[in-house]
Amino acid sequence: MVKKIIGLGVLLMMIFSLVGCGNKYNAVMYDNAKEWVSEEFLRENLTRGILYEDVYLDDNSYPKNITHIIKNQEDFDTIFTEFPSGVNFESSMVCVYVFTCNYMGRAYKISKIRVDDQVLKIDVASVRPKKIGAFGDASIPQQRCLVVKMAKHEITAAEFTERK
Repeated sequence: MVKKIIGLGVLLMMIFSLVGCGNKYNAVMYDNAKEWVSEEFLRENLTRGILYEDVYLDDNSYPKNITHIIKNQEDFDTIFTEFPSGVNFESSMVCVYVFTCNYMGRAYKISKIRVDDQVLKIDVASVRPKKIGAFGDASIPQQRCLVVKMAKHEITAAEFTERK
């Protein structure tokens, strides 16, 4: 009888820990969203090391990456020409990460997400394909957009970090 009560107690603690921990960020990442943003946004957010209109942008005046936090429909509409789902800005926000990518054929995933001192920190990793051709899977450096739709949080900045 004691073993049953202890077993039931352990089972209840496991269930409550799963429910209590949940995904408080409710984050969904779209790993190649460049086709959904406007050309004007892409021009205004050029990153170092890409080939843009037959010009290689290796000047240090271009940043390595750019991050935007979108918390309202007006800002969203100035960036996106289309999006695969609706965004309720009462409860959600969108983070856009624009960077120079050397592996356009790879998918990206979130490996860790947290808020530290009102800074959203999202660690992302590229998923190396199981089969790689004789010449590898690197591509010409191109501008890439990762978009994370998530629960709204009180943040002042967002940082994306690429993990290997």
